[in-house]
Amino acid sequence: MFRPTPLVRRGIIVAAALAAAVRLATAVEAEARRGDLEQLTAYGFTVVFPLVLIGLLLSQGPGRTREGVLMRIGTACQMILIIAVPPLALHLLLGLPVVFLMVELFETRLPTTLREPVAARLVQC
Repeated sequence: MFRPTPLVRRGIIVAAALAAAVRLATAVEAEARRGDLEQLTAYGFTVVFPLVLIGLLLSQGPGRTREGVLMRIGTACQMILIIAVPPLALHLLLGLPVVFLMVELFETRLPTTLREPVAARLVQC
């Protein structure tokens, strides 16, 4: 059984929390300066929903394959990018299959001497 390493889990949690806090501060600042409520009203869908998805990805039990766990990690990172870069959120969401392609290329095309050390830092058995 494979699962993300504790370092990866903590890194994803910290990055997601930081991105959400920055987005909240930006939304509050936009409302205070310009009276723009759009960012604040969209916060639930553009930040909270991806955070819930990240939580679901991290709360899943161990995976049967290393590739599956790497796909979960990649998807969580993609969700963090969706939170952090709102102008590109739609493009990032539509590009989610790229994560799966990158994991597949990582597992099948990268030399073992490079692949194994990287995978050992991301996924534990």
